[in-house]
Amino acid sequence: MSKPEELVTMEVKCFLTEEEKIERGSELAQHVQNAEQLTDEKKERAAAYKTKIDTHRLEAVALSEALQAGYEYRQTECRKVINYAMRTVDFVRTDTGELVQTRPMEIGEAQEQMFDDTLSGDERHKGKITLLGR
Repeated sequence: MSKPEELVTMEVKCFLTEEEKIERGSELAQHVQNAEQLTDEKKERAAAYKTKIDTHRLEAVALSEALQAGYEYRQTECRKVINYAMRTVDFVRTDTGELVQTRPMEIGEAQEQMFDDTLSGDERHKGKITLLGR
């Protein structure tokens, strides 16, 4: 007596038909395109994360430097005071009254006093030469 035939599934070599070749080619193109898109997204995200990381590192460096030095520079409102007698321009903090900078007057700043109509007659003529008889 013979034993009944047993059916098994095996992986065997099968030649593609023309229709299968076209189908596989389309799938191949789609996978290559998807892989490229994902690669581009990965690069964009990596660049975005790098920017975020670099920002945090720069902030950490600035804070570290401030802690080590004991001071930092800040935008602070200052009053500009022109001192005609000393021919200087002083900058004074409005919050503390501290003198933060003094510099020599520029030519234009020194000439402003000459044409300032708000000065009294005596102040306006200080330092000017008056010709006799005129």
